[in-house]
Amino acid sequence: MANKYINNFLIYVLIIAILLILNSCAKNIATGERQLVILSTEEENNIGAKEHPNIIRSFGGIYNNKSLQTYISNLGNKIASNSEMPNIRWTFTILDNPLVNAFALPGGYVYVTRGLLSLANDEAEIASVLGHEIAHVTARHSAQRHAKSTLSNVGLDILNIVVGQPLITNVANIGLQGVMSAFSRSEELEADELGIRYIIKSKYDAGGSYRFLNRLNELTKVSAKNDRDIISSIFATHPKTIDRIKASKVNVKNNIDVITNREIYLEAIDGMIYGDNSQHGIIKDNNFYHLELNFSFIVPKNYTIINNKNNVISYNENKEVVVIFDGLLNEDDLSLLELAEFYYLRSNINLYKEVIIDNKTSAVFEENKTVKYDGNEYFRKTYLINWGDNRVWRFSLLLKPQVQSNHIGEADKIAKSIHELREEEKILARPNFISILKTKNGDTPLLLSKKMALNKNQLEILLIMNGLTIQSDEQISEGTLIKMIVN
Repeated sequence: MANKYINNFLIYVLIIAILLILNSCAKNIATGERQLVILSTEEENNIGAKEHPNIIRSFGGIYNNKSLQTYISNLGNKIASNSEMPNIRWTFTILDNPLVNAFALPGGYVYVTRGLLSLANDEAEIASVLGHEIAHVTARHSAQRHAKSTLSNVGLDILNIVVGQPLITNVANIGLQGVMSAFSRSEELEADELGIRYIIKSKYDAGGSYRFLNRLNELTKVSAKNDRDIISSIFATHPKTIDRIKASKVNVKNNIDVITNREIYLEAIDGMIYGDNSQHGIIKDNNFYHLELNFSFIVPKNYTIINNKNNVISYNENKEVVVIFDGLLNEDDLSLLELAEFYYLRSNINLYKEVIIDNKTSAVFEENKTVKYDGNEYFRKTYLINWGDNRVWRFSLLLKPQVQSNHIGEADKIAKSIHELREEEKILARPNFISILKTKNGDTPLLLSKKMALNKNQLEILLIMNGLTIQSDEQISEGTLIKMIVN
């Protein structure tokens, strides 16, 4: 009898699930296909509006250049007006982030980073990126993903309601993680195809999509070779850029009388910050400089150094040594020992002692237990430096136990190297900028690359970011506009 009741109940649940699926299928105005979409247009708008401040906060804020923001917004709205959703309120934002990235939220929120703007070479290329992100919105890819995740749990949700035992979390609120997760290969290719449709309708050179994706692929190779994050993994890997290049070349038609607007675009980005913003700290030649907070520290040349929003992480090959730098607010004016005992288990603190670093009262201690970081066990040694103004800088030195004795000295040097900026360092602490140069007779890529304010890969970056395919010693046509990186 009980089994019969359970079977009938499961059939009832299945019928409800099927009805929900059928009711949620709608024909997409952009793709012409029927999709599973539970969210209404209003709900999509609400998700975008809710997550917009989180995006800004998580990606370095809005880039402080009103004229450039207006330029990108006008360009985006022009392309969106030729999509299937011309009447929604589109919002286009440049994020103050050095990585090459672009993405969109439901409700018409589209984002590009200044890192991406530095890679593009003309207005048609940026139009292709904006068209692609607009297509993610019109194709309702985020909304469709939400529908699939919700319906996959619909039986459990109904069971929770009926039985009254909440065993799982309701998935109706997808939140930032769900909206930002990487799209599938088919969704990315579909967005490429729709995006090209929009830029052709907007009279732009559809070849911009091919040119930009090809340049992105070249920059990805440089990024991988140097083990440095130049390109956001979400932007570069779904699907592989080379697949998108092939598809974009097939999709591009021989449209004539098209807009490229290279000079207008280069004029718009002239003077734009390249790389790290001084507000977030600057990495140059493996030194970290922070102009506003007036400090610098030195990392060994063989280390990779990454400037994140909330910390600076450096590590050697194979991450045998990882050094994490961040700051603590000491608003209660605690002693360094009290701070150590507040953030760490008192019973774990070992060999605590106070030292002087750059004439600042500091503390150093070890822990008698290993800690786990990135899936590995590490010995941890911590430096706390009382910098004043309720700020305490912290260096967490993580060393794999088997190499601890061999590398502790070099890790200590990183923490002990922190100091107030010297006058000559204040120049180095300034950010780099994009400067548009008009070539003279005799200018070659090799000659110009020596003037680039970069520590390595000057020639490769110059060639890639300007779309140059000539030899390094070959003369560039006189009067050509070239993007340079200057300090």
